[in-house]
Amino acid sequence: MPEDESESDERYLESVEGENLVDAEPDTLSLTPGQHERLKSLIHGSDIFAEIVNAERRYLVVGRGGGEEGDRRKEVQGMLGNRRSATAFRLEDFGLTEDDIDIWAPAFDVLSATATHVVGVLEDYDGGHVWELGFLYHRQSHVHDSLWILKRVYDNEDLQRERYDNGMAASHLAALEEAVEDRVVTWRTEEDLKDAVGEVP
Repeated sequence: MPEDESESDERYLESVEGENLVDAEPDTLSLTPGQHERLKSLIHGSDIFAEIVNAERRYLVVGRGGGEEGDRRKEVQGMLGNRRSATAFRLEDFGLTEDDIDIWAPAFDVLSATATHVVGVLEDYDGGHVWELGFLYHRQSHVHDSLWILKRVYDNEDLQRERYDNGMAASHLAALEEAVEDRVVTWRTEEDLKDAVGEVP
């Protein structure tokens, strides 16, 4: 007997459905029924989700959303997404807005667990992407095995300190970098960044 479509969608968010998805445990994050429906609508109502389910390699690209940093992050997304049997996506590609702030955490939870690789493009320790990576460190220890950090380094020590000396965020991400060890790839220029992307399998 065919299963109810709504029940199938529910399992995408709460348990394993096929070999392309893993349990993201969204029930550990408090959602109202309306927020849960909004989350399902954004994720399952997107054409991107079908690409993710069918791709062998699924890259969630984390980093700054705006400015030159955001442009470089999109370039990384493009390079990864152009690989054979691969797709690359960002949280904001699913239509999340500032009005959806209450469901960013569970959406990130679901998508980071669904990804085969989480790629952080870091140029500083200031912004929402720092929270996202801290979230991985504290909540999703299994993601440590799929996380790659492409970290920009600066020749000027004062600038390096300015970009990365951010109290608690710095300590959390330093611990995360230590956890992923050799999957932290440093870069200085945009050409270096292309080479860094090449290190990600």
